[in-house]
Amino acid sequence: MVRYLQRETEGMAKKKTTRSVGNAETREKLKHTPFTKAEELKKASQEIRQKTWEQLEKAKIFNELADKPEYDFIKKEFLEGLKCKYGASPEHLVKVYSEGLGIEVDINQDLVKDIPHSGAFVETLIRSLGDTFSKSYYQAKGIIPSADASIEDIVKAIQKAAK
Repeated sequence: MVRYLQRETEGMAKKKTTRSVGNAETREKLKHTPFTKAEELKKASQEIRQKTWEQLEKAKIFNELADKPEYDFIKKEFLEGLKCKYGASPEHLVKVYSEGLGIEVDINQDLVKDIPHSGAFVETLIRSLGDTFSKSYYQAKGIIPSADASIEDIVKAIQKAAK
């Protein structure tokens, strides 16, 4: 009987130690988050996982549909890209575009040498066109979310606030 009680006491102590370690780990995970309970953190993580999955699924479907001939105009838009001319030259100084995967930047070296302080000017131009095109390109493809809130997002936010 004494051995039985010793084993029971040892078992309970082990459980308590294990529980304490688990609680300490949970508290550490929650430490730098806005959550007070592990369930809240888990729920928020699941919501983010769902939204990310939806975003990636939209990108996949966009890619599938963009390959269809009736949506060829989208590929043509990306191929044309953004172009910048300098002065009266019929040629483009900089062109940012996509032929499929990724983004390309073409710089007309012949025109660049004629522009005073061309290094800084062309660098600024490339950054501006590149940022504008890449943001639009990746948003259109669904790879990054659109910054514009949809009406559905606004309604969800209002409903969530009302709860």
